[in-house]
This record gives sequence, structure tokens and C-alpha cells, in this order.
Amino acid sequence: MSVLHRKKPLRDWLITADEGAKALHITKQGFKALVREGFIRSADRAGMYRLGAVIDGHAEAVRLGRLAPPHKRTNAPAVFFCEVLPETPALPYSASIDQDGL
Repeated sequence: MSVLHRKKPLRDWLITADEGAKALHITKQGFKALVREGFIRSADRAGMYRLGAVIDGHAEAVRLGRLAPPHKRTNAPAVFFCEVLPETPALPYSASIDQDGL
């Protein structure tokens, strides 16, 4: 299955190194290191990368242990924590809705 936008697959979109680093939750230097090590291939256009190559390179880097999985990273974890609050008391004024909804 491929996701299309304006008859172009999303994996063929060109992105910059900054956008790639933000998508992977790593620094720009870390992204450039993955490029130098051959995990991510650059596109024909200078300074641009195919989104599909970035996704595949990230998966390969995680599989080989070069990067920690996103859920185990401490700098930008992919999991968000939230606090569960106890149920709050009802407001002092609550208007009732009559049959007509007015």
C-alpha cells in the first residue's frame, strides 16, 4: 500500500536535513552522522533526502543498534506521560436542558 498526495507517493517527497532530524527526533548532527555512515542516502538534489530513504535508514540504524528505539530515548521520547486527576466536583451552577433543547 502506498500513500499518495497529488499523485505522488509520500516516500518520494524531498525533505531537508533539518526536517529529517525533526522527524526522527534527533539532532541535525546526528542526522548528518547517519548520512555519513550510509544509513540514509541523499537524493539527486543537493541537501535533500527522500522521505522513504530517511524512514528506511532510521529503521536500519535502530535494527543494527546504532540508534536507540524511539520509545527508549531520553532526549525526545515518543511516549507522552500525563497525570490522571481525581474526578472534580460538579460546578455550582448547572443549567438543565428542557425538552426542546433550548
